[in-house]
Amino acid sequence: MSALNQDYGTSLSWIAVDWGTSNLRVWAMDDNANILGSVESPLGMNAIAGDPKLSFEVVLVGLIDGWLTKDIVGLPVVICGMAGAKQGWLEAPYCDVPARPTDLAKGAVKPDVRDPRISVFILPGLCQRGDSDVMRGEETQLVGFMAAHPEFAGWVCLPGTHSKWARIADGKITAFRTYMSGEVFALLSQHSILRHSVDDGWDDAAFADAVRGACAQPTAFLHSLFGVRAGALVAPAGASVAPGASVLSGTVIGTEIADVLGLLQPGENIALIGAGKLASLYQAALAVHGHKATPQDGATITLSGLARAHATLVSTSKEN
Repeated sequence: MSALNQDYGTSLSWIAVDWGTSNLRVWAMDDNANILGSVESPLGMNAIAGDPKLSFEVVLVGLIDGWLTKDIVGLPVVICGMAGAKQGWLEAPYCDVPARPTDLAKGAVKPDVRDPRISVFILPGLCQRGDSDVMRGEETQLVGFMAAHPEFAGWVCLPGTHSKWARIADGKITAFRTYMSGEVFALLSQHSILRHSVDDGWDDAAFADAVRGACAQPTAFLHSLFGVRAGALVAPAGASVAPGASVLSGTVIGTEIADVLGLLQPGENIALIGAGKLASLYQAALAVHGHKATPQDGATITLSGLARAHATLVSTSKEN
């Protein structure tokens, strides 16, 4: 839904922004965190960084100018994602785990802006020392998830090119792990010898079997990969061969999940944030191990996390 030229008058209380690497989403919000309107753009961080004629403020104001009346001054704009990266608008230093949602909101940075109608807050990402890891953007989804599930204890999965798993306990994000599963699958299926064995064919049972095998023999990952190719080469003529994509995907995702299951403590649960085919694959892989995890919409949870950050920023402003 686009609302580029919509004037919301006094109903407009603040603006929420999810600024990704490839695109951004913007929402006009009222005092009760209701969505008045929204707009999307392909001008993510990479597009802006690659074009000297663009700037983050110019892109943002170009999208929301129709929402801003002349008498508006300092309207809060709360941004998560890559606008806070080194290559972004203004770097927002990572917040260390363990972290509470309020820690993330209070770590927001404020870039200088020329347009007096807006006041911009860029939220920080999360970092982990020791077992080194970082995230930027997903933490806001985690905050939104925590708002909806305050008693949750366990690991939350956010599938993607670089999948994130975060442990939540006692109202805090206590630890997280990143897995390069999506990128590894793409590299192997497109640029390795396995490309000759991966096509559009798919078999749910073969995927499930590969997930089980990855858990049963997690140290055999590299050997299992070659089996994707060898299985087709040694099969008797006319014999049915499991689709390579199913086996490769099950092996990669299954290895990732096997690692997390080894970290799961008694009484802890697993939740899943995402949508589409990839989230469905993770749901199926978790079901193989008896974990029911219904994918939750990422956009809705992101907006909930931004709303919680806005509430903290407003409260902090009143205290000061």
